[in-house]
Amino acid sequence: MASRIVIDTSQLNKVVKGLGEFEKQMPGAFTSAVNRTLDHVYSKTGSIVKGHYNVTSKEIKDSMEKHKATYSRPRAWIQIRSRRFTLARFLPGGLGSTSKIAKVKVKKSAGYKRVGGNPKPFVQHSPDGNTHIFRRTGKKRYPIDVLRTISPTQMVENLNVEKEIQEAANKMLEKRIDHEINYRLKKAGAK
Repeated sequence: MASRIVIDTSQLNKVVKGLGEFEKQMPGAFTSAVNRTLDHVYSKTGSIVKGHYNVTSKEIKDSMEKHKATYSRPRAWIQIRSRRFTLARFLPGGLGSTSKIAKVKVKKSAGYKRVGGNPKPFVQHSPDGNTHIFRRTGKKRYPIDVLRTISPTQMVENLNVEKEIQEAANKMLEKRIDHEINYRLKKAGAK
């Protein structure tokens, strides 16, 4: 799955109006404001998702790739590509869990819940240290499937998470635009 976080650049008209006769500096101000916002959103996304789901910021950041703005390509975005986590990732004690009962906690706002279904899922610890929650696909012992849940992409696309990320992006972009305008005006005034 893939998803994108897009930074709303509608406020960038402020850069042009604020610079007036220094309009030639607009591409530099634009690129700098957008890229600083991109870096902020990249860092903030991990902590926002971590606030809603039982994951680490690093796990979310590892699924994200930044695409910075340049003078020739004046747009920036974050691409999120990820596979769904295995349910065992959310066991009490994580992947090192010694539990034989398939109980998981994916969302921070929820408690541990038993994984249901028929045939009954089970936790299996392998000699190489991997732990998974499996379910048989029929009445026979094999084949079995590893149970999976939500991906980092889907976590970011959660409406509450997406709204928080967008608010953080807009707030930072406005702040960076003001900074870039003031910086360039002061620099031009010093000449």
